[in-house]
Amino acid sequence: PAEPGVMNHKPRGRKASFFSGGVLSSIIYQGVLQAALVMSVYGLAIAYPVHVGDNHAIHADALTMAFATLGLIQLFHAYNVKSVYQSILTVGPFKSKTFNWSILVSFILLMATIVVEPLEGIFHVTKLDLSQWGIVMAGSFSMIIIVEIVKFIQRKLGFDKNAI
Repeated sequence: PAEPGVMNHKPRGRKASFFSGGVLSSIIYQGVLQAALVMSVYGLAIAYPVHVGDNHAIHADALTMAFATLGLIQLFHAYNVKSVYQSILTVGPFKSKTFNWSILVSFILLMATIVVEPLEGIFHVTKLDLSQWGIVMAGSFSMIIIVEIVKFIQRKLGFDKNAI
């Protein structure tokens, strides 16, 4: 489904890049944000380990948490990028059944790599406890919250008026 108000925007010029209208700056800051969130989860896993004294297990857990966070950020953020400036709630996150099914299948595959025993060895991941999953989910979901706050500020400052 099209973004609300998309027909009210001026058309993009013939020579305008796909990255014009705030797209490139959004890609850059959101990429940096994703990296910061993943590294923060990794850092928390190292700083507050579940397996105190076992450096190998601490590092393995931290890598698994970073892997899960990166995967979940991508899935959550897929809903965010439906619009450069409009809120996820305005765009309607669950309108496309195909999109939602693809996110669900991707989520199941990501979880399988971490919780299914034979896949643990292939992907070199560890089982995470509930507190570790809480950190992963909080870090991943914060991507939506932060981007929504930035979009809100951009709309208030009128950046969406120049959108393509």
